[in-house]
Amino acid sequence: MAQIKKRFLLVDDDPLNNSLTKMILKKSFDLVQINAFTVPEDGLEFMKSEPCHSPPDGKTILFLDINMPSISGWEYLEKFELFDTSIKEQYDIYILSSSVEPKDINRAKENPLVIDFIEKPLKKATLLKIFG
Repeated sequence: MAQIKKRFLLVDDDPLNNSLTKMILKKSFDLVQINAFTVPEDGLEFMKSEPCHSPPDGKTILFLDINMPSISGWEYLEKFELFDTSIKEQYDIYILSSSVEPKDINRAKENPLVIDFIEKPLKKATLLKIFG
């Protein structure tokens, strides 16, 4: 039986956090593909650029930061909402943020595009909870 390749998209203006997240993902999964962007607009372009970034056996997981200088994670989600359904259905979105503000956590949980809010840094235990 072939192993499933996990695909991740990281959108966070902090290159150090992207590096730490990549390290955790690579240690947690045998087969992993990670695309990381420190400029949110580049992440949006990547999502639009190809008709299918997701494998047939699963979705691409987007870890999205909230507080970024050019556009916020909330603005990112507003732009993503305008994408064609065929693109939107390829992604599972998690907010990955250092914010512990209840308003941010609640806003993430109330957004139908967001599966959950995860506090930085990403931990292996959190991945186990998400992926069983």
